[in-house]
Amino acid sequence: MYWSLCLILIPFLGAALLPRFRHLRGQLLLNMTVGFLVLLAGVMNYLAQRGGEAFIWQFGGSAIFTPTFRLDGLSALFSLFTALVWLATGIYMYTYMQHEERPLSFNVFYLITLGAVQGVFLAGNFVTLLVFFEIMTVTSFFWVIHRRDGESMRAGYFYLFLGVAAGLCLAGAIALLLVSGVTTELGVPALLLTNPAMLGWAIILLVFGFGIKAGMVPVHLWLPMAHPVAPTPGSALLSGILIKAGAYGLIRTGQLVDWGMGDLVPWLGTLVVILGVATMLLGVGLALLQGNAKRLLAYHSVSQMGYIILGIGTALVLGQGAYGVAGAIFHSLNHALFKSALFLGVGIIYLGTGELDLYRLGGLWKKYPVTAVCMLIAAFGITGTPGLNGFISKSLLHHSVLDAALTGDTIMVWSERFFNLVGIGTTASFVKLIGLTFFGKQKTKVQEGRGEGPFFAGAMILLAVVILVIGTHPQLILNLFVMPATLSAGVSDLSHLTHLDFFASSAVWDMLITLILGAAFFGFGMKTHIFHYQPPRWLSLEVAGYQFVKAYRLVEGGVSAMYRSLTAQLNRDWRRQYKRLMVVNRRLDHDGGGIFNVLNFSNLNTDAFLILTVLAALVLYYFMVLLTGI
Repeated sequence: MYWSLCLILIPFLGAALLPRFRHLRGQLLLNMTVGFLVLLAGVMNYLAQRGGEAFIWQFGGSAIFTPTFRLDGLSALFSLFTALVWLATGIYMYTYMQHEERPLSFNVFYLITLGAVQGVFLAGNFVTLLVFFEIMTVTSFFWVIHRRDGESMRAGYFYLFLGVAAGLCLAGAIALLLVSGVTTELGVPALLLTNPAMLGWAIILLVFGFGIKAGMVPVHLWLPMAHPVAPTPGSALLSGILIKAGAYGLIRTGQLVDWGMGDLVPWLGTLVVILGVATMLLGVGLALLQGNAKRLLAYHSVSQMGYIILGIGTALVLGQGAYGVAGAIFHSLNHALFKSALFLGVGIIYLGTGELDLYRLGGLWKKYPVTAVCMLIAAFGITGTPGLNGFISKSLLHHSVLDAALTGDTIMVWSERFFNLVGIGTTASFVKLIGLTFFGKQKTKVQEGRGEGPFFAGAMILLAVVILVIGTHPQLILNLFVMPATLSAGVSDLSHLTHLDFFASSAVWDMLITLILGAAFFGFGMKTHIFHYQPPRWLSLEVAGYQFVKAYRLVEGGVSAMYRSLTAQLNRDWRRQYKRLMVVNRRLDHDGGGIFNVLNFSNLNTDAFLILTVLAALVLYYFMVLLTGI
């Protein structure tokens, strides 16, 4: 318990201490110290749960909210690789943030966000997760708007709007889970339901709430806008870690429905598979068309999250599909490593050249040899080259997709075909990134004193070494980390994972063919200039969203105008009738002698009105007694 609390509290304490350091170097050293302590706590946390039993702690609260934390293999693994990537980014920031404005502001939110992300992964129920989820959204928003120009402000508020929408989806899901009689505790499958229909709606809200953070199509729009404008450490963490909060939530959602074993939500697996395939295809397709290095990586974050979502979907279709769940968990770890390394490498190039346009770069491997080698390793990882980490997790995911395709379902069969197609597009994209950046003729001059330096090189090497270790020792990583996490995610049968030969000749040849086809497609695309194609704006989901909002405002304006017109007409009619009543009243009050000299209707007081009301009630009561015979 203490190590779990340290993972959350140490970053918050570090953020509180940062303003006391007047010099930037002191602040950056504190960042690295916090990162090291959090990684140490993450290791101790992981060792504490190696027995396989989940530890749950609750703190004093109310019936509505009881802060609860859960430590199991899944939460410990996500917490651990988060700490590792955060430490590498902190090392990188020691040099990078000396070239950024307002470093104190960024550093404070950098540490608060670390504590919030750890809180998301260590939360014990959906309510606790939601609290940290919203803290994470708000604090990382300040990364996106850090430069305060028009583009970053626009992207930041778009990011915040969709982040708040995700939080509202989760809040609505929690309410519906309570209505359906399901516990909001994480890691506990839904068993006894009082309202099964509400569970289906709750699951939809959970899928789209977590899907927004994961960059899932069609709610991915914030991701390619926010990643390019944030400072490079922010881009690396947004892509490498924060979107994994969405993946983690989707895995817990799969566990909530027992991975499709109880037919609680029978259509969920197919829905998630379709969303995963759409996310893969759209992400890789748009990445191929990008000339901006950061936007290319941002769209590949969308595509790679599609792999993870597809793995979750196939696990739901197959019912506790071990390959799908293990592949989704393993690819979350791998993507955090190679995508962070790629973003950090692009940041080094940008700091030295001031350029992100790939077509204006080239020949930089001599100026940045360590960066070139580390980015090449990361690129091989993301394309699934045998011997690198991405090959291992993509193999698991491919096995899951193949098993789903063997069911004969048309959607699953096409999912397997699209899986291979996306692999070709991914290879073409990273041949483009690495080739145009480091090879050929140098087109952009490197500024004096903007080389790699020990901190840049140290951060890149740390991530590259871990990528290589995972790729060359897959069974060790699978046994130590991924299988315990898969077991904690609710999959009971792991026998398939223990006998898997990752380097079987057929699997290696399949991947090599994909890589060759991808490299050939890159050559074809460059020769035919198809990578320069710009789709019409009306095809953009952002434009479609804008048109939807515009149509909504038009309809809302028309309804409001009708409402105002109707109320105005009713008001005029009421005034007209009131004036007529007053005319009748004045005629009754006319001084015509008799009783009207004594009784004036305009001055009939409240007492007389009450007396008449009571008399009328008594008369009605009397007639009711006569009619009923009581």
